Amino acid sequence: MKALSAASMRLLDSRTIAETGVPGVALMRRAGQLAASAILEYIHALAGNGVPVRNILFLAGKGNNGGDAFVAAKTLFETGEFSIFLHCMTREESLSQDAFAVFGELPEELKQRIKYSLTEEDLSRPGTLIVDGLLGTGFRGELKGDYGKWIFLANASGHHIVSLDIPSGMEADTGKCGAHAIEADLTLTMANPKKGMLSPEGALLCGRIQVLDIGIPGTFADEIADFEECTVLSDVKKSFPKEKANIHKYERGHVLVLGGSCLYSGAPLLAGEAAARTGAGLVSIAVPGGTLLEGRMIPRALMIRKTGGKGFFSASCWEEIGTLAEKADVIVVGPGMGTNGESIPFLRNVLRSGKRVLADADALNLLAGNPELFRERACEELVLTPHEGEMRRLEKALSLDSALPREERARRLAAKVRAFVILKGVRTIVCTPEGKTAVNLSGSPALATAGSGDVLAGICGALLLKKDPEPFTALRAAVFVHGLAGELADPSGSRGVLADDLLERIAPAMRKISPRA
Repeated sequence: MKALSAASMRLLDSRTIAETGVPGVALMRRAGQLAASAILEYIHALAGNGVPVRNILFLAGKGNNGGDAFVAAKTLFETGEFSIFLHCMTREESLSQDAFAVFGELPEELKQRIKYSLTEEDLSRPGTLIVDGLLGTGFRGELKGDYGKWIFLANASGHHIVSLDIPSGMEADTGKCGAHAIEADLTLTMANPKKGMLSPEGALLCGRIQVLDIGIPGTFADEIADFEECTVLSDVKKSFPKEKANIHKYERGHVLVLGGSCLYSGAPLLAGEAAARTGAGLVSIAVPGGTLLEGRMIPRALMIRKTGGKGFFSASCWEEIGTLAEKADVIVVGPGMGTNGESIPFLRNVLRSGKRVLADADALNLLAGNPELFRERACEELVLTPHEGEMRRLEKALSLDSALPREERARRLAAKVRAFVILKGVRTIVCTPEGKTAVNLSGSPALATAGSGDVLAGICGALLLKKDPEPFTALRAAVFVHGLAGELADPSGSRGVLADDLLERIAPAMRKISPRA
């Protein structure tokens, strides 16, 4: 999906109104109603995680975001499930034309309780969710009037915040803000993400992002040339079709995970189980001798093979598992592997295997220490999955500039070594060897835990089993599923989630994308 500028979004709105005959107020009603449904879904997720919501407090500005808030408030008020509180920044006569129209549709009971101020006491009710509809994509510069005060109070309240279209106080094109901007837990953005949401600054303000299809024709967006590609749920639906009834495990494919050492034993198990839960028909895990697996709760569906070696992979280990590697369709190498020098010839053989290879964790560190291995490889396709520290080590080894924007850094590494690159972090970037990129919009801070990257490696391995679509599509889907699993693992916060917890959320994440996955 295209992330667009504020100007492009205004163009899409005006074209939709002019060319499809849908009035602006109808688009506003649709946006508000979809937002209300998404808010309900979020409230149910919070309740399932022990955070009940009884009150919904709306903050409405004078523009179209305020109009969206009015429609959502009316819709949720009519359910009778919640106490609705509406705080308006301006009086009725100062609203925009469409916002004025939907304001008139508010129930009288709700109108009579509207406040035109906001205090700490208003925000003191337990079980409150705040819905931010103060400012939209037209905001630039510094906040005026009471906007800064209201935003400060909302952020300081400790309540969950849902922003409509964009967090108030954030610039749509850059993600930057002044002294204050809403720090949302969830942003419900209309039609398309905004460019600023992809920036580091925007990521800190938006929280989770959900795109609402308000009815702007996709052909209009197709004609816009100024955009940044991102990955949202609708982009990955086709990656999870219904499987045919007579499918068998060999048809699903075989992932081989090569990892573990006398230092680390859990990482390859996380990757292997993630691959199996994502849909690999067979998952084999090979570890070097001296890897302590005894006493661990190892899924019995995983085929574990211990090779020789004294705690680390060595050249002789490849001789033992060469036949196993020949039978595999995709090889994931690196989780928990360690960086012992004896493992270098082993990694060289992996890269010469002729298979699709995903190099993660310590395989990346070995590559950074021995960049000549990139030139010696003969694998069909290579995928690199660095986090920031691993990325810097690779860039130093390959004389690449680490001070550039993240997308450009991913492009330069991918081009230099002719590999697909997944640059992990907030707004993970997937890049092809030719420089095509997509910024992922799923995920949450719950993923910031040891072993999370191993789970991602396994998900990628399973989705790389499919020859059609090609790797870029498969990797975008894998990164999105991983992020969505993190969202499902803890919809109300981020602490307390282990990488192990992500494994059971992989299937629900795929079902949310495609119910028959």
